[in-house]
Amino acid sequence: MTLKSFWALSLCLGLALSLAHCSKEERWVGSGLAPDFTLKTLQGEEVSLSKFRGKVVLLDFWATWCGPCREATPHLVQLYRNFKGKGLEVIGMSVDRGDMDAVRRFARSMEIPYPIVITPDDVARSYGVVGIPTIVLIDQGGQIRDKRSGFSTAIAKQLASRVSDLTSQKPQ
Repeated sequence: MTLKSFWALSLCLGLALSLAHCSKEERWVGSGLAPDFTLKTLQGEEVSLSKFRGKVVLLDFWATWCGPCREATPHLVQLYRNFKGKGLEVIGMSVDRGDMDAVRRFARSMEIPYPIVITPDDVARSYGVVGIPTIVLIDQGGQIRDKRSGFSTAIAKQLASRVSDLTSQKPQ
């Protein structure tokens, strides 16, 4: 086997493994206080989860290279627009590494109106993210109420229903 063949095989295996994590569909309903974080947006502003107490927060762990993440983005943008006035905040938690201009271009191309932060590994681990997309719903009191990995139109409908339920509840 030549060195070129070895690298091609290694690249193919790496992509196959990463795409398997990218499209895995899983639902987890947890309880407990969401871990706080303070991160910088693509515009350099600080975002802290604790500053959103009293609102429903949706954390979207994603990457520009993830197909299901790209599919989920328009649904999340619409969800944000539909429920922002009812107390929903969305934070795009990009796990991309390296080319931040690619993340900025992606955000512009998808017309993402909510803040996007570059998520360090320790923050992703604190939320139990093992595949992307992973969406975490946090209630007004800071409790994790839902966590889903993967994306489909059925998941989009379930998220819309969950967000509607959570935003109609009075803050604890």
